[in-house]
Amino acid sequence: MSAVNRSEGRRHKFAAEMLERLGRDLVVPWPVLVEVDLLLRGRGHSDAATTFSEACRDGYHRLEHCGTEDLSYALALGARYSDSGVDLPDLSVMSIARRLGGSILTWDFRHFRSVVPRRGTSWKLAVDEHQLPAP
Repeated sequence: MSAVNRSEGRRHKFAAEMLERLGRDLVVPWPVLVEVDLLLRGRGHSDAATTFSEACRDGYHRLEHCGTEDLSYALALGARYSDSGVDLPDLSVMSIARRLGGSILTWDFRHFRSVVPRRGTSWKLAVDEHQLPAP
């Protein structure tokens, strides 16, 4: 959301530049595309929602579907961390990142720090808390 929300100032610029720089290297899990579309349209940014979806459709960003194995892993994580408040889109991101061996681009540090793939490990995040500029 920061990439389209100009009111976030430096965070907006940081996010927009990161999306531009990553281009095809940015993997967008299908549930994230749906969630971004829902949030953007709900906040009156239907043009931005369409632009992001078209970028995924046209291959500018890599759209990744969540298969049965991804869903099984996501559901298992969800059951293990049922009290954390983590939702299926976040769990799907974790599952796809695990399968692809990629890092996760998120500002939702609470969920991605509290849900771990295995004891003593953590998700590889593209941006750590200290790197994220203030809004």
